[in-house]
Amino acid sequence: MRPALRALAVLSVLELLSVVLLLGNLATWHVSAVASALGPVHGALYLSVAVTALMARDLLRTTRIQALIPVAGGALTLRNVRVEAGRGHNA
Repeated sequence: MRPALRALAVLSVLELLSVVLLLGNLATWHVSAVASALGPVHGALYLSVAVTALMARDLLRTTRIQALIPVAGGALTLRNVRVEAGRGHNA
């Protein structure tokens, strides 16, 4: 797997995990300290996924566009990275 795809995969998993934790906190106890800590972390991960997808070479257009979708971008990007790696989309 190319380094850009590997980085996108890791960042996408972390971004997806952070949004799940934020939504889980919102749906259950709604602890403001958790939201205050995870909110900026999620924002940074979302921006990291978006910038990495936009700056990486030879990614499919759908991967770039779907990386920009809030909340679902991490999951969609992770799926697209696996598809690109499986197809052998080489740089």
